[in-house]
Amino acid sequence: MREMQVVANNIANLSTSGFRREGTVFAEHVYRMDQGPSLSMPHATGRVVDLSQAGLTMTGGPFDFAIQGDGFFLIETPQGNRLTRAGSFTPNEAGELVTPDGHRLLDAGGAPVFVPPDGGPVSMAEDGTISAGDTPIAQIGLWQPADPLT
Repeated sequence: MREMQVVANNIANLSTSGFRREGTVFAEHVYRMDQGPSLSMPHATGRVVDLSQAGLTMTGGPFDFAIQGDGFFLIETPQGNRLTRAGSFTPNEAGELVTPDGHRLLDAGGAPVFVPPDGGPVSMAEDGTISAGDTPIAQIGLWQPADPLT
């Protein structure tokens, strides 16, 4: 049953930006009875999250960023800071870059990323430095989870 739930979740999130495919690890306990067949009891012992690099798609969005290789964006949520590979952001009314759910993107120092409205076209360098026009405004941090399964 658990494996079917994991497969259904993988299928449901197939086109979700930043989603990581999961798998289930099973163990089986076999008890050999003195007479008759053995008794087998399988159960799910854990889960595996696929952290391999997914394909990148050019969106044309001025605030859509992608990570090539390891690392995650750090976002601020009401439940605390969270990691994500989903890189679709937009400026909110205060000029801070936020996810589609309104969670703020945090820079390498853990502060919200602010984009000045009159700063010119926004670009990102390979090292994660965001510039408005020719002026650097922030550097996006690449974060690693303490435990990749959480």
